[in-house]
Amino acid sequence: MPLNRRSFVRRTAWSGVVSALDRPTRTATVRGEPIAAASRVRVRVWCEGTARRSVYPDDIDGALAQHLGRRPELSIARSRLSEPEAGLSDAALDATDVLVWWGRLRHDEVPADRAAEVIARVRAGRLGFVALHASCASKPFRGLMGMSCEPSGWREDGRPEHILVNDPDHPVARGVAPFTISRTDMFAEPFAVPKPESVVLVSHWDRGETMRSGLTWTIERGRVVYLRPGHDAFPVLFHPAVRRVLANAALWAARRT
Repeated sequence: MPLNRRSFVRRTAWSGVVSALDRPTRTATVRGEPIAAASRVRVRVWCEGTARRSVYPDDIDGALAQHLGRRPELSIARSRLSEPEAGLSDAALDATDVLVWWGRLRHDEVPADRAAEVIARVRAGRLGFVALHASCASKPFRGLMGMSCEPSGWREDGRPEHILVNDPDHPVARGVAPFTISRTDMFAEPFAVPKPESVVLVSHWDRGETMRSGLTWTIERGRVVYLRPGHDAFPVLFHPAVRRVLANAALWAARRT
């Protein structure tokens, strides 16, 4: 029987702590103090618009925007490949502090000039970049890494992924303990990326594969995060620990931790 997102969240074994900030908030406050709109981190969630609607009814950008929008310190916008300039116009990027990118099937369709603009802004320290799952093959991520960014193996079989917190003191790991995603796909090492500043998360599977699944870099003046979880065949991005890591990554990439 297909596992929908509600039953997935109920059934997933997670030993981390879900912060009160992960619950809906009616006012933008922290410790009772209002947060000025100008001080919030402006997060833009970009996707190619191909996620399975049976799993993500409002696609990836909708699922992540709904969650991240509950964080009082974040201001959320959404962009898709189908929009003019692939949702990455200069005006859109000017209104963005950190770009969260999800793509899997349509990497080649991203206009080269828009990918180059993202890369230039990250290098200049004007934009943070968080790449999810197969976005390791995206034009912006490969351009920033300068390598193929390919894992050595891949398997989509719906088996559990066990994620360890390798660097618990890193801001991306804040409030997160080791956890298991009950059904997902697999990537395997070696993963062709430059040596990261930090390996925050490490994944392993019951067949013995491993993958560095939460990595950070500073590229010239900008910050980049890669997070492996996020295949659209499974409701991975509804997992509370994955969501917590993603919010932490956005704050770190935007230099707001």
